Amino acid sequence: MNAELTRGSNRLLTVKDISLNFGGVHALTGISFDVLANEVCSIIGPNGAGKSSMLNVLNGVYRPQEGTITLNGVEKRRWSPQQVAKEGIARTFQNIALFKGMSTLDNIMTGR
Repeated sequence: MNAELTRGSNRLLTVKDISLNFGGVHALTGISFDVLANEVCSIIGPNGAGKSSMLNVLNGVYRPQEGTITLNGVEKRRWSPQQVAKEGIARTFQNIALFKGMSTLDNIMTGR
């Protein structure tokens, strides 16, 4: 993530009341959290809990029906996945075929 901070705040990312529906299926309902400067966060849960859907909302792949996402003090309502990536938000996928001889961080950064 871009390390620039909002004036007077150490919140880099604020997710507030995100809801995402696929037809009649409620994939995400009222999800809220903050990511602070120098903080490492994880999204965990069982299959079907909405982890991938939340990541796709954060990456701009899905647009939530409700809620807001603020990155470095700027609301990212209509950002494309490319704009989100330029701001430093990216994801990687579980992969058992990693590049041999590369560190974990190097493997992750290669997927960026």
